[in-house]
Amino acid sequence: MPSEIAQQIVNQIFGGEKAAAIDSINDALGAASFDAIQARKLDFAKSMGFDLGDTAQDAADEIADNLPDGSEDAEDVEVDGRMPHEPPTDELPQEETTDEDNETDS
Repeated sequence: MPSEIAQQIVNQIFGGEKAAAIDSINDALGAASFDAIQARKLDFAKSMGFDLGDTAQDAADEIADNLPDGSEDAEDVEVDGRMPHEPPTDELPQEETTDEDNETDS
């Protein structure tokens, strides 16, 4: 019995949908190529003594799942109106004014 994708391609060819058949063939070849590459990677890793159970991939997947994906609400922050290159106002040196510096009284 032919596979589902093979049956689909044959039906598309005989149904006059040749462009769709070509797209289906490309999709099937891409999927088969991906599977073959993944199998070769696995074989190579095993031949080099690499055990996939020792990779901590489960922990990496768990961390990746817990990373923020932008679907959470934005956090409200307080903005003090200064530019990023300017120091915060509480870190600016305070200048003291004296009566001698103030010449408007004369």
